[in-house]
Amino acid sequence: MVTSGSLKSSGFWSASSHGLNLLFLRLRYAHPASLAPSLGWGEGALGWFDAVDVPAVRQPASGWRFCQRDASMHGPQAFRFFGVEHTLADNRGWRWKPWGEDWLLNLHAFDDLLADDRQARFEWHEKLISNWIMANPPGKGVGWQPTSLSRRISNWIKWGLATQGLNDVARSSLVVQARFLRKRMGSSVTGLYAGRAGMALLFAGAFFEGSEADGWRRIGVSVLRNMLKSRCFEGGQDAPPAFNAGALEGLLDLVQLDKIYPGLLPLDEVNRWQMAALELLAHGEAPAAGPDAAGRAVLFDAPSWQALRSYARELGVLSGN
Repeated sequence: MVTSGSLKSSGFWSASSHGLNLLFLRLRYAHPASLAPSLGWGEGALGWFDAVDVPAVRQPASGWRFCQRDASMHGPQAFRFFGVEHTLADNRGWRWKPWGEDWLLNLHAFDDLLADDRQARFEWHEKLISNWIMANPPGKGVGWQPTSLSRRISNWIKWGLATQGLNDVARSSLVVQARFLRKRMGSSVTGLYAGRAGMALLFAGAFFEGSEADGWRRIGVSVLRNMLKSRCFEGGQDAPPAFNAGALEGLLDLVQLDKIYPGLLPLDEVNRWQMAALELLAHGEAPAAGPDAAGRAVLFDAPSWQALRSYARELGVLSGN
């Protein structure tokens, strides 16, 4: 096990100061900008919250159903990726370069919100989301790179649909994240990961109501359509096979999104997603990792192939055993 090394605990995370619990409670009930002085930040450090016009949340027909996957969060601040465990001792951990960029990208993606026994970690997840918002101002740091940003948007929404755990501050942050991603579509969001970005905008456009959300949804549908046509949505049959498990999970998630918001998504697009998922299921098992458009390895965990098949059967995409 690899520990956090020289990254020592600060007052915020310290058990003796119970700073995390205190801030979490204040985040729940106070305006975020009022917290800046107690954190030692200058006036206006959280002023972006005041400028966020948050759309209403769309009423879902049901909660989110999760695909089985292993947990990566093994303590209130302990995470394990690639067999390496580090402790998020204080806010510097979100951008602690010695841990490696791929490790940090996984930390910022929040995949553990979807993992097995997540109910037992609900309080950890609530606090982690609150801490991420406070520690990662809009546009700053690895957490705002398209790879982790896209996964996090979708993951927060899935978790929110299952738990109703997203408070006003988290929903405000989601809007900011979706707007930030939208502005970068077609520039820094290119190649294979455009599919994941399109999926994130589609999730945000379904989760929220209003004209802006409708625009996100249209962009997401268009991006995914183009990615499927070019057969490189996070992989696809003609792309590197290492992406297939992640691609399959994403396609099945889109099918479930249609069930949660019936009639909202174009039926012909939903049918395309189902057909693409069936093609990947027929293509066979592959590990869930691969290079990005620049050829650099960016690794994210995905459920096992067996878990994905069970997920497909639960959604009615795959029949039989």
